[in-house]
Amino acid sequence: MLAIAEFQEFLSFYPTNERADYAQYKLGICHFRQMRTPQRDQTETRDALREFQTFVTRYPNSSLMPEVQAKLRETRDRLSTAEMEVGRFYFRIRWYPGAIDRLSLLLKEDPQFTGRDDAYFYLGESLIKVSRQAEALPLFEKLVAEFEQSAHLEEARKRIEELKNPPVKPS
Repeated sequence: MLAIAEFQEFLSFYPTNERADYAQYKLGICHFRQMRTPQRDQTETRDALREFQTFVTRYPNSSLMPEVQAKLRETRDRLSTAEMEVGRFYFRIRWYPGAIDRLSLLLKEDPQFTGRDDAYFYLGESLIKVSRQAEALPLFEKLVAEFEQSAHLEEARKRIEELKNPPVKPS
């Protein structure tokens, strides 16, 4: 906490200093190191995300940019993983509208989430459970197209086949 206060103070008194980018970077790192696991409170993760986004906005030509971009992706992934776990929980307890809301928002807010294959799969499955098959098909197709190593690959292929060729009901 002391380091965070010191970096914030430095940035407020010397916003144009040649080392301001480094101070902003370290401010983000202070929060980054206090991030908790996805199952826990994500306040520090949100704070790290905010500080790294501030860095990107204020110091686009900084030599620290590649490292900040990597930390920014890791931070976003942590937040998205937390959301993914909530969506998966809703799916497990069979509250499909909640799973659909969480997972749809996750994919909208973080389209580069590295665990998108899980989100596509559980969102597609949830949509099927509430009889919205037409919305589920593109999700399974994206999963197959974007992820060659997904644990859900075979199930997604099976779902695509089922959705494209529904069983004929005898009349």
